[in-house]
Order: sequence, then C-alpha cells, then structure tokens
Amino acid sequence: MTRLEQINEIIESGGYPSYTLSQITHAVYKLGASDYTEIPNIPMKLRIKLKEKLGGILTLKNINEVKGGQAHKVLFETRDKERIEAVRMIFHPDDDIHESLCISSQSGCALGCTFCATGAVGFKKNLTEDEISDQILYFKINNLKISSISFMGMGEPFANPNLFEALKIITDPNFLGISPRRLSISTVGLIPGIKRLTKEFPQINLAFSLHSPFPNQRLEIMPITKAYPINNIFDALDEHIKETNKRVFIAYILLKGVNDSPEHAKEIIKIIKERGRLSYLYHVNLIRYHPGPTISQFEKPNKESVNRFMEIIKDAGTNCTLKQSFGIKIYAACGQLYAKYETKSAALNEVKAYPTKYVH
Repeated sequence: MTRLEQINEIIESGGYPSYTLSQITHAVYKLGASDYTEIPNIPMKLRIKLKEKLGGILTLKNINEVKGGQAHKVLFETRDKERIEAVRMIFHPDDDIHESLCISSQSGCALGCTFCATGAVGFKKNLTEDEISDQILYFKINNLKISSISFMGMGEPFANPNLFEALKIITDPNFLGISPRRLSISTVGLIPGIKRLTKEFPQINLAFSLHSPFPNQRLEIMPITKAYPINNIFDALDEHIKETNKRVFIAYILLKGVNDSPEHAKEIIKIIKERGRLSYLYHVNLIRYHPGPTISQFEKPNKESVNRFMEIIKDAGTNCTLKQSFGIKIYAACGQLYAKYETKSAALNEVKAYPTKYVH
C-alpha cells in the first residue's frame, strides 16, 4: 500500500472526517513536517496512531551524506534494506543560484550499460512511488530549495511501472506541486515509456541517451539496443516532438577512443538532419565520461577531442552544449552512482573501440 492509502485507512478506521487526509498531506508535502506527531490541526490521538502504524513520514533513511564542490550526494536506504543515491547540484549561472536534484527510479539497473556504475551492480528493485517522490521530500523537509529535478540517477525510469504514479505525486498541486516543465526524464530509449510520457505528461522534458550513433557499437555498449533499435527510437522521439512541440535532448557521454571521433559526430548530425523540419528541436548534450570506482576500461576524453566534437556538431547547425560536471571526486557525476554495492563482474567485460567502418 502507498503512504496515502495507509493514512486513509487509518483515518477511516478511526472515524475521522474525510478532510483529515488533506490536512495531513498539506502538512507533509507543503509544510515539510518531518514527523507525524508534528502535524497540526489533527487530534493527538491520530498523530500517535499514525506514528505507531507508519513509523516515520519518509520511506527512505539517510545513511550517508557527502559534499564536494557544488555537489551534495545522499545515500538512502529503503525500508527493505536496498540502497539508492540522489544528488543535489548547485549552479551559478550569471550570479543566479540554480539548484537541481538528480533522483533515482530504481535501486541498481538491469540494462547493463557498460560505462555505467549503476549497471555494474545489477538490478535490485523498482522504487515505489513514495520512494521516488520521497527523495524530493527529503530535501524539502531539510529546507533545501530545488529549482529543477531530473530522473538521471540510478535506474531506467521507464523500466519502473511505478514511475507515472510518482509523477502524479510530484506534479499534483495538492502534493509536491512541482511544474512538469521543471522535470526531466532521461531514457536509454524504452519506446513504450516515451509514448506514455507524450500522452500523460507532455510538458515534462525528455532526454534520450544515445552514446553511439552506430547500431553495432551501441549494441555493444548498451545491450538494450537489441530490443529498441536507434531508428525506432527516433521515430518515437519525432512523434513526441510533433505532439508536444518541445525539444528533445540527446545525451551523449564521450568515451576516449571509443565514441569521440569526428565520424561519430558526423553520424549524429546525419541522424538529426534526417528528422527534416523537426531537426531544430533536437539538442545534443555532451557529457564528459568520468571514471568511477567500479568501471576501469574507459577513460575520460581529452579537452581537444571534446571541443572538436562539439564544433563539428555546431558547425552543422545543430544545437549542442557541454554539460557541466559536478561531484566527480565524490562519485556523484553522470554514470558514477553505485550506492556502495559490490559490482557484478559480468557487467565489466571489455568493450571494443570499433573503427567506424565496422559499425555503419
């Protein structure tokens, strides 16, 4: 049962007025109450009952925090003893502070992307809707403002059937009430999830993790390519753009000597140009790879190759930016989250740096 269902059951069994539920949710989601005994305007007897039956408000326990530079990483433990991580990042664009939160949708991940620390630990569990939304609620309770939220932490969001219920909690004005325009979901290309997002939450920002434009190489580094080929994914992204008129971000992590060649950049341009009149709504977001504690076969790209890659894409008239990297030393950057789990050796197989003539 969800937290709301449990609370409502306690209210009904105790014979309390139906509006009591909204009083409690207001205290939790709007006022940031950290304990049921702190909730105002409801009988003390009910507060004690909620505490006895449900324990703490949050379904997550903070078991470790670490800060480094502009990043603040929190290691959470769920009530069934699995672990996840969330990262708060502080930007200073034009002297204006922007605080972004990167949250997880799963503990571990089953997709096995070979450059990702989360994939190396394997799949542990799908987070419940409360465990997903409580990552945000934790920071609210601790009076830390969040300007935007991205589903780019542990796990593949669209592989978790609880995602869309969590999005309702996050966006509903009666609960967390965060504007969909301030949310971003990153996917490796699970087409059913893309289509459902288009239909149910068209204003949420969408990012597609490409990481290689060549199907054979992408299959090698991202096994999910076998189920969802690149061309089929872009067809779904085209439909998303047509329905929403919103840009789609193409996330691309640069791996030294693997996918950072001019040929890779040119192939990305080709794929985007094939979108025709929709091409201007595709935005390439480059990400430097940063080695983590669990992956050893990849290296960070050098500055020259990163700049060259970006220039090729920009010179072709395609929107392209380089993502700022935060929390590298505390393993909080893209692809570094592993929640202190032991890794699975099967996920650490060597990946070939394919010559482009083999991967068309």
